Formats: sequence, C-alpha cells, structure tokens
Amino acid sequence: MRKIQNNLCLIFVVLFCGCQTQGIQKKDFVPPPPPNIKPPTLPPSFVPSIKRLAEIQINPIPHPFSINGEVPFVIWVDGKRLQLSGFEIKQLTKSLNIKYQAPNNTAEIHQGAGWQYPLKINK
Repeated sequence: MRKIQNNLCLIFVVLFCGCQTQGIQKKDFVPPPPPNIKPPTLPPSFVPSIKRLAEIQINPIPHPFSINGEVPFVIWVDGKRLQLSGFEIKQLTKSLNIKYQAPNNTAEIHQGAGWQYPLKINK
C-alpha cells in the first residue's frame, strides 16, 4: 500500500512540476478589429411625385355601422380600402379638420356607396 502511495505522489510531482507552459505575452497580443460600424446616415428626403397623384376618399359610415362612433369614417386610397384602426382614423380626420356628419339617408348609402366601396368621382 505504501508503495502505491509513493508512486502516486511521484506521478503528481512530475505532472505539476514538469508541465509548465509559457503564458501569452501582453505586448504580442493584438485585439481583434471592431465590428463594421457604419456612420449614421441622414434620413431619406421624400419628394412626392406629382406625375401620379393618389385618389384618396374619406367617407362617413352610416350610424348603425359606425359602432357608436368608434369607426366614423372609411378611407379609400386608389380604390382600395385602407385598413386603419378607429384611433388612427380619428387622428387622421382630426389632423385634416374633418367633422363627422351623418350621410344623407339615400338609396346609394343603403347600397354601400362610400363605405362598402368607394364613390365614383368624375375626373
């Protein structure tokens, strides 16, 4: 038993004393380059084209379908309905100073003119 203990001690002494490595010298260490960081760019300048103007309609929705005034208007852009929330519609109409006025009780309104499909506009 004593012979095994001596051999184990000898092995540990040889391993710990004989296996020394040189450390990394600080003067040779070169840090990696920073990531590719581009300088901030200016926001794009938007210049609207007057060659093609969009047709925008903001039409009132009749009373029972306006959900107690939560969605008072429907917005059409080039014949396609713009999907906005009630809050967004109210903010847009407020910024354009458009007041809600119930549409006249006509046959066209009951057929969906202006709120189910856009109105026909003579150019």
